[in-house]
Amino acid sequence: MNIWDLVLDLGIASLLLLLAKLIRVRVSVIQHLFIPVSMIAGLLGLALGPYALDVLPWSDSFTSYAGVLITVIFAAVGLATQFPSAREVLGRAGTLWAFNQTVTVSQWCVGLVAGWLMVATLWPELSPGFGLIMPAGFMGGHGTAVAIGESFQQLGWDDAFTLALSSATFGIFAAIFLGMALLNFGVNRGWLKGLPRFAEMSTELRRGLVKEEDRRIVAREGISSMSVDTFAVHAAVVLVVTALAYLMSNALSGLHDLVSVPKFACAFLLGCIARTLLQRSGAGRFLDDGIFNHTAGGATDFLIVFGIASIQISVLITYAVPMALLMATGLAMCLFLVLVVAPRMLGKEWFEKGIFSWGWMTGTVAMGILLLRVADPQMKSKVLDDYAIAYVPGAVVDILLISLMPMLVLSGYGWQALVGMLGYIVIVQLLARAFRGSAARLQTAR
Repeated sequence: MNIWDLVLDLGIASLLLLLAKLIRVRVSVIQHLFIPVSMIAGLLGLALGPYALDVLPWSDSFTSYAGVLITVIFAAVGLATQFPSAREVLGRAGTLWAFNQTVTVSQWCVGLVAGWLMVATLWPELSPGFGLIMPAGFMGGHGTAVAIGESFQQLGWDDAFTLALSSATFGIFAAIFLGMALLNFGVNRGWLKGLPRFAEMSTELRRGLVKEEDRRIVAREGISSMSVDTFAVHAAVVLVVTALAYLMSNALSGLHDLVSVPKFACAFLLGCIARTLLQRSGAGRFLDDGIFNHTAGGATDFLIVFGIASIQISVLITYAVPMALLMATGLAMCLFLVLVVAPRMLGKEWFEKGIFSWGWMTGTVAMGILLLRVADPQMKSKVLDDYAIAYVPGAVVDILLISLMPMLVLSGYGWQALVGMLGYIVIVQLLARAFRGSAARLQTAR
């Protein structure tokens, strides 16, 4: 592979993104489905790529880009992560944090047990880590799928990469279609006052275009372009963290044959450390979180294109029946969490919080925001504000699960991991009860 192969691959992915955006803007059927542009581009890349029609001149290395991009994403996310105070988390978003943690860890528990049951009863040839394919795709979308799929690849299970990406793709469709069905169900049950008709929705929702008067500033320039361009500085910081994560991962993984430390986990850790050092040194005030967030967002779009285009259809066909059963199990669990657990944990405006959670627990946070904007166009529920507070401390658990679970399960420590996760859920539920009691006392005092 030479450098122009990389340029050509990025050019193809960019062309697919632009074509997909044009389709989203012009084709009303696609607008009704609310399918993300990057997903349309990825599906086009899959249909025209080497595993289907074989029309696009991808290089032999195009399937490896997703693994690099996920490291860039976590580096940028770490650099933009501002940890809230414990008082802020407990006082305002404690119950939502507890619900998020229950959802996240439950997916891993249910997936793990479902996979073991399939191995024990129907398909003994499956990997013991097969059940983790469900949370790999559902909980964090294609980014998490790439991270977990790559971890399984490094541990010797190559098919996991395709299966995890397929799970994420299925999860996006489930987030959209079943999410809309849940919204209508909520209206019929009286949990929601009503839904806007498609024609009444904003241009941003329907076509993905923002009116001129509604456009926001992408970033604030803290460095004079007379010395160096501010985007170059931010890119340099992200790339340094990414490169150090690569070196750190290789060094730690080389300590023992059973140790495999994912690069994305190192990137997130180093990104958080770099942010702390930059803030304490005073240099952080010249950098902008918006640029880091858009770096992560842009890398995610390209990751989805390369990721979906890398799905090997023959592998997916081989696992079709167990995958269908695993996906059905995951959807049933997510419906239970939204319709049964959410009203008991989230209290006031539980349905708005639940429908938002449906989006991220099956697809991505972007899907959750889309569903929330349909349910609560004026954003009166303040769900996003609470989620932003609750997310960061919960993200630490996400990173640990994504980093450690593939290695633990394939190394024979799955039962120990399951017991640990169940114990964590019990602790979270006890904390949730305390949070609800504190909130009730505060409400009474007012």
